[in-house]
Amino acid sequence: MQRNLDCLSKAPVFSKLTERDRQQLMDCAIEKTYRPDEYVCWQGEVWPYAAYISTGKLEWAMLSPEGRRQVVFKLNSCDIVWGHSLVDGQPMPASLEAREEAVLYLWERDTILPIILRNAEAAWDVSRVLICYMRRVREVIYGFAFHPVAGRLARLLLSHYAPVDDQSALRDLTLDQMADTVGTTRELVSRTLHRFADEGIIRVSRVELAFLDREKLESLAGSDQ
Repeated sequence: MQRNLDCLSKAPVFSKLTERDRQQLMDCAIEKTYRPDEYVCWQGEVWPYAAYISTGKLEWAMLSPEGRRQVVFKLNSCDIVWGHSLVDGQPMPASLEAREEAVLYLWERDTILPIILRNAEAAWDVSRVLICYMRRVREVIYGFAFHPVAGRLARLLLSHYAPVDDQSALRDLTLDQMADTVGTTRELVSRTLHRFADEGIIRVSRVELAFLDREKLESLAGSDQ
């Protein structure tokens, strides 16, 4: 538990609390384990919780009225989840799903708010975190509006994979996961990957991926990174 507490002490909001308050929160946390593809909360559900991700990877995803799933952003161990419902009591705007087995520590609104509200800086940090969520969603919407599928897929490859040029990296994203992230279909993702390969930009197989022309990929992504 000490390792978890050390990580928690550096996180937004929690870093503004006293060590005693952080220890109090850890003592009253609800520990839950989630299996891959299990939902922590659903879009449209009132979920008045904060959660600390001890281990595992999760995704915020939104569903359109037609049932199209769009990944908004991803979360990893040591990240903190702040449910919008905790602040305004309204339904969640997105679903939170475990991508691999994950262990979370959760606090209900009535447990965590009295501790946070004792510290003005911690309360202000909650607002900063939620605004950060909004800005990340804005980047997704901006990408849809101004980048074609090839550009969005190039950005995903550059951000997710970091192989040395011409050296293979394990391909750990499925076509469906790529499609959910860039907002398209698995068929179009497959065709675009093969197009990149045909143009000598990447080398791709069912299990590996390598960058052959990073400059071209960056150009497609509209990035100068």
